Amino acid sequence: MEPLVSIITPSYNSEKYLDAFFISILEQDYENYEVIFINDGSTDRTENIVYKYKEKFEERNIRFVYLKQENGGQAKAMNLGFPYIQGKYFIWPDSDDELYRNNISEKVKYMEQHPDIPLAMSWADYVDESGNVIKRLQRIKPEKDNFFEDLLFSKNVVFCPGIYIMRTDIFFKYVPSRHINESRIGQNYQILLPVAYHEKKIGYIDKTLYKYILHKNSHSNKDNNNYEKTIRRFQEHENTLYDLVKNICDVNDQNIYTRKVFVHFNRFYLRLANEYGMKSEVKVYYNKLKVVGENGIKQKIYYIMGMLGIKAR
Repeated sequence: MEPLVSIITPSYNSEKYLDAFFISILEQDYENYEVIFINDGSTDRTENIVYKYKEKFEERNIRFVYLKQENGGQAKAMNLGFPYIQGKYFIWPDSDDELYRNNISEKVKYMEQHPDIPLAMSWADYVDESGNVIKRLQRIKPEKDNFFEDLLFSKNVVFCPGIYIMRTDIFFKYVPSRHINESRIGQNYQILLPVAYHEKKIGYIDKTLYKYILHKNSHSNKDNNNYEKTIRRFQEHENTLYDLVKNICDVNDQNIYTRKVFVHFNRFYLRLANEYGMKSEVKVYYNKLKVVGENGIKQKIYYIMGMLGIKAR
């Protein structure tokens, strides 16, 4: 019998996209799966649409778990859903994207053929709302593969969650509480990093199995007044990574990666402060890097040009 796959998806005000999302699951060429859908305090017609499709899934003897909470973010919603996972494998696609028809079957086929692989990823099409493919999203497998470090520093990583599949027992081995930090930023990091740190093998499914859709209303326009908002968002992300490093890594690696995360983010903040012409902030972040001996040539250029009010390129 085909192994059971759990599909766990949080959603907030995604009524425009839920029909396409659920249809893409119903049309899978793989039949042994369950759906765990968490309504994260939606104020639109999400619940009505969910009940319509819950009935369709249950008519096909597919387990459909519907959960709801007050709006608390995707990580909190995932925590609500984790205890309901029954599958040998689980996937966690976004509710405003779509799975290609062979998404689950190809992933399961790969995992069954590679029992030593805890986590695998496919490719995705990045498309606009008209269905035009903008580009293909894929991680290029490095010669020396260190997925954990690349995740920490957002290097050569694809973050649309619908490309991944994970062994449930491995995830719960490293997250035995079935609970991740409920920050509103970084739920994918919190699912991927514990396994990537402890399990060095990562699988690559060289097929396009997911449609990651660019929705116009999901991207706010940038302006000259969002510097503080951007900084706060990345600082929350930075703090989430510190917590993860502390909880995941052994003592020696904690020190190494805490420093690397500090340097990575403060270099970014320095560049951002230069871009927005924030002279006082340029000085703050440059001095932080200087204290730890990470004020290299590039950082000095950003500092000097920032003090002169010139944007570095």
